[in-house]
Amino acid sequence: MSGPSANPDGVRIGRAGWRACLVAWAATLLLTPHAEAADSGWSAVVEAKTSYTTDVFQYSAARRLALGEDPSQPTIVPLDKPSDVIVEPSIEVKRALATNWGRTELSVKAHGFLYTEHSIFNHAEYRLQAKQELDRDTTLLLRYRYVPNLFLGPNFSVQTSPRSLQEERVTSNGWRAEVERKLSEDWTVALIGRYGLRLYNQAFAERDTTFYTGGGQVGYLAAPWAKLTLAYLYERGLADGRGNQQLKDDVSYIQNFISFNTEFRLADPLFLDLTYVFRLTDFTSTIIGDSHRQRQDVTNQGRAELRYAATKALALSLSVQQTQRTSTASSSGFNDTITSVGAQYTF
Repeated sequence: MSGPSANPDGVRIGRAGWRACLVAWAATLLLTPHAEAADSGWSAVVEAKTSYTTDVFQYSAARRLALGEDPSQPTIVPLDKPSDVIVEPSIEVKRALATNWGRTELSVKAHGFLYTEHSIFNHAEYRLQAKQELDRDTTLLLRYRYVPNLFLGPNFSVQTSPRSLQEERVTSNGWRAEVERKLSEDWTVALIGRYGLRLYNQAFAERDTTFYTGGGQVGYLAAPWAKLTLAYLYERGLADGRGNQQLKDDVSYIQNFISFNTEFRLADPLFLDLTYVFRLTDFTSTIIGDSHRQRQDVTNQGRAELRYAATKALALSLSVQQTQRTSTASSSGFNDTITSVGAQYTF
């Protein structure tokens, strides 16, 4: 099997990533003249991040394994585990408004992922978000996230006879609602709900999945320099192929997700974030002969990020992330290490 970068479809996906970059930088140029007009309610956050990963197949899923991202993005575990350097440009444009309800913040974000050596993995994600102040201590967040035509890797399709190696791709649509309430100066709580659709390419159409997520988060300001956050999500995913005795490829699942974060202010401009994530996925297929039957996926992830506020507008970051996951495809799991450096500028 040739390397993933040899696939000609990589050109098409690469263009999606570059389009996200062009949107980001074009928006930056448009907003720059308004940089001094912050009082008008317009603002923008531009970020550039460069990362090194030891397993290019796992990078996108490992990066999104977070409460505010997409902690159930599918991934595959091939025998080949190439490394790569990924460049991530992004821009988020915000508009603050005063309404009868209170303060409203609308935002749109474009985020590109450009792989240096394996361009077939290039992709982009787009996000629309509204944050509404309900009262002085309560906010409502609504978010839509769209990740089109993401390449997961080569995989065997059960829709061909005999089974043949095909590209596995997925388009994710996710909707999120979150209500956050400040209970006191030290305590905050949030209720979180998600609904989403994952649509695969035709060779893996039986894996099209609808998922539902519910959970919550508790935040505690332990000291002026230390904040603790604990979160839990329960998710049910239902695949179109469930119960199909002929295809025997039911990727339906039940997932439990827990994250614990500590944020320390080491000095006035220097912050350290430490995050631990545990994810347990039980595949619920009851079809005899299905490789997902009685399978369990256990993931542990640790992440440390050092952030430095160089100025009021400019922030620099350095992070290291380690992910360990069991595999549903082989007796051995995988380890993935991601090291990132980034810069963020707020207009």
